[in-house]
Amino acid sequence: MTLRINSRGAQVAKLQAELKAANLPVGTVDGVFGKNTLKAVKLFQARHRLGVDGMVGPKTWKALLSDGKSPAGSTKKTTAPSSAPRGTVVNGYVRGVPRKIRIAPIGNGKNMRADAAAKFNQMKAAARRAGVTLSPVSGFRTMAQQKSLYAAYRAGRGNLAARPGYSNHQGGTSVDVSTNGSYSSSAYKWLARHGRQYGFVNDVRGEPWHWTFRG
Repeated sequence: MTLRINSRGAQVAKLQAELKAANLPVGTVDGVFGKNTLKAVKLFQARHRLGVDGMVGPKTWKALLSDGKSPAGSTKKTTAPSSAPRGTVVNGYVRGVPRKIRIAPIGNGKNMRADAAAKFNQMKAAARRAGVTLSPVSGFRTMAQQKSLYAAYRAGRGNLAARPGYSNHQGGTSVDVSTNGSYSSSAYKWLARHGRQYGFVNDVRGEPWHWTFRG
């Protein structure tokens, strides 16, 4: 599949994440192939002496995924785009068990597990086309962040929070979306109609903002 200006979806989000990892000024990883993405693609193509046409076909993908070396000196796999944005490996927790997870950006400085991030960005782009803004206010949380939220909850100063190590936020699969705390907000209504298409469910009663990726 060749990507070009005005392309949208998960493949564009993957492209943007790869361009960002190559230190190119792509802007937000939002799944929309706009002017910033076009500029970054052309800069990358010029850097690698490819045809500078701003379109991302097999040759540009191969060069992009080959850019740089691993610590051991081997090149990255170049046969096809990765299944999710490359992102960053961090310490996460799933049902109290620590594990390494890979996170990627979803906007507003927030992150999710890379596969969830790719779907959220695709979903966010679809909502935008429908005139609805899905603005993430919380995504992946570190242990320190979860401890702070849990302490505030226990002290009666904050919203319901899971025990540290047991929040889906710490596994990178949950996101809090701005809904003004209302089930009648446009964001909640859109998510209630379309979230499952992208693998997201509203799984905490009384929290219209809380959505978890279940694939």
